Amino acid sequence: MKSIEIQKIKEAADYIRYLTLETIEKAQSGHPGLPLGCSGLGAILYRYILNHYPENPEWINRDRFVLSAGHGSMLLYSLLYLSGYNISLEDIEKFRQLGSKTPGHPEYNIKNGIETTTGPLAQGFSNSVGMAIEGKMLAEKFNKKGYPLFDYTIYTLLGDGCNMEGLSYESASLAGHLGLDNLIAIYDSNSISIDGSTNITFTENVAKRYEALGWEVGFCDSTGSVESFFEKIDNLKKIEGKPKILITKTIIGNGLNKKKNTNKIHGSAAGIDEIVYFIQNSEIKNIFERKYGKESIQNREKLKEITQARVENKESLLQNKKVVLFMKQCIEDNKPIYNKWRELNLKYKKAFPKEYIKLKQFLNPSINDSMKEKFLNYTEDKPDSTRNIAGRVLNLCAEQIPQIIGGSADLASSTKANLIFSKYIEKKDFSGRNIAYGIREHAMCSINNGLALNHTMIPFSSTFLTFLDYMKPGVRLAALMKLNHIFIFSHDSFYIGEDGPTHQPIEHVNSLRLIPDIYTFRPANDIETAFSFLYFLENLNGPIAIITTRQSVMKEAYNGSFERSELYKNFKKGAYIFYETRGLKNPDIIIGASGSELGVSYKTAKLIEEKDNLMVRVISIPCLELFSKSDKTYKDFLLSNKETTFVFIEAGSHRGVDLFYDRNMILIDIQHFGESASGKELQKEYGMLCKDIYDKIRKIIH
Repeated sequence: MKSIEIQKIKEAADYIRYLTLETIEKAQSGHPGLPLGCSGLGAILYRYILNHYPENPEWINRDRFVLSAGHGSMLLYSLLYLSGYNISLEDIEKFRQLGSKTPGHPEYNIKNGIETTTGPLAQGFSNSVGMAIEGKMLAEKFNKKGYPLFDYTIYTLLGDGCNMEGLSYESASLAGHLGLDNLIAIYDSNSISIDGSTNITFTENVAKRYEALGWEVGFCDSTGSVESFFEKIDNLKKIEGKPKILITKTIIGNGLNKKKNTNKIHGSAAGIDEIVYFIQNSEIKNIFERKYGKESIQNREKLKEITQARVENKESLLQNKKVVLFMKQCIEDNKPIYNKWRELNLKYKKAFPKEYIKLKQFLNPSINDSMKEKFLNYTEDKPDSTRNIAGRVLNLCAEQIPQIIGGSADLASSTKANLIFSKYIEKKDFSGRNIAYGIREHAMCSINNGLALNHTMIPFSSTFLTFLDYMKPGVRLAALMKLNHIFIFSHDSFYIGEDGPTHQPIEHVNSLRLIPDIYTFRPANDIETAFSFLYFLENLNGPIAIITTRQSVMKEAYNGSFERSELYKNFKKGAYIFYETRGLKNPDIIIGASGSELGVSYKTAKLIEEKDNLMVRVISIPCLELFSKSDKTYKDFLLSNKETTFVFIEAGSHRGVDLFYDRNMILIDIQHFGESASGKELQKEYGMLCKDIYDKIRKIIH
């Protein structure tokens, strides 16, 4: 075991505390409690434990550190600065300021050493489980005897709040089931939450919980010997066959006077009096004495004046070159490890040239022209549900792109999101590409986010659309981080039928559309389903949601002859002309729809032509977000400059936003919960039959 320089660790810990206190005081915003309590742990991790190389933060075999308790972001920023990452002292001074590298909670940027966006509690912990699965899968796929290309460890720091969130239980349960021994969690157990002592809410035996979930549990009192923490982590790392958690008793606000060990220091600036107390009773005193003189620092009132002026005038943070030099020594210490891995990589290239080519391709996913042609010309022989079609298209994708992996929340037989040529991963065998998530929708989403973070995997998550409610926090974070994550939500509307209103999504499609940086596709047929996947694979710049039906959709031919590449070009604009009356110059009426409602729109158009001798245009709108971004000329062309009556049909709720829709627009949607009956009965009950829609339109056009 390495020997550690305890005194230097204590000096580094106190410097981190100083950076935290003064920065948050200047910002009058932040969470100093955790950084003050965990600064020693963080210094040991970055100086001695992590196999990382700040000069190449994207090194694929680096150990990962995830601050799941993201409110303690000043701990992470301080450690990254001190260790030599792309975060400077000036960046720390801009904590929580507009456009800075140091926002209130860590935001995903591997180049800066930030592995994932954290803040919503337990999300980072769950991402860490995904990272651990990724490490196991990469090792299974590419490691050879004597060539451990992938053997990294994931460390995550979580607090009482993360352990209270149900998400941590879901993810820890799966981690224990899979025996992820490359995952080490450090539980910052300070027994304080925002509202006070955890005794008012959280008195369970966390250790026994994790033991029951299949984890190895260790204990450490970090307020004693930092050397003990180092030893405990080192011992845990050697244990095989199960994930590990080190329950570490810390003191929130350690180093302070009256606010130490209270909820008052969780999420508020410490105040000048507490900072003065800290300076006079810590290892940081020396750098203040060098700048202001020993007598000034020993005089409490004088030091208070100095500190107040530093905060009010936003003076530059004091440097501690001694601590910086000590912490940056991690670069030199880890350089041999990094270079040894690079040499191993070169030897691997010579010894296993075919596998090396596969590895390079694996790290750079792309779609070739041949595969693109398959998607462009994809056709089903007969009518089918889009869930079945999407399942087949997903398998077509996965056959060509080995990075695609994932699973469903115990619903593969219903959502059809399953790689039929592959098996499920399991403990000690990570050669498969399917992941059995069980009934853990929230964990599935967040773990798959972890799998997507390093760009080696393209995960898919699948469940019923109504259970998006369980996944929403993770879906939002996937969009926020622009992760390449495929969401496949089946059973898209009341047509699910007899399961009743609890399983019939009403507001869910539009709730997805409201999330920035995710595109929601509701394909109407086989062609649109294939196009949806093709759009994602061609761009790979963020998540996609593909909404599929349980019931079969229309198989009517497109109006006249069409060229697939031209059709796809318009599809990428979010909407296109699906059908229009022959000889049409200017439509008398335009009908738009998404998904399964395109079929009834087409039938209604034919009825209007037959009974009213009017010219009708039918627009398919598979992705409203893309359509909203298309240029005005194209929109005006499709909608006939909004002068023509436009009927929009969708089996979901537009409640509230319909207030702002165009005066020439007729909205036919569902703004109430469903009922338990067959889909056909409900279609009639809710006025979504062709005849019902025609009657509503006829009242307007006559």
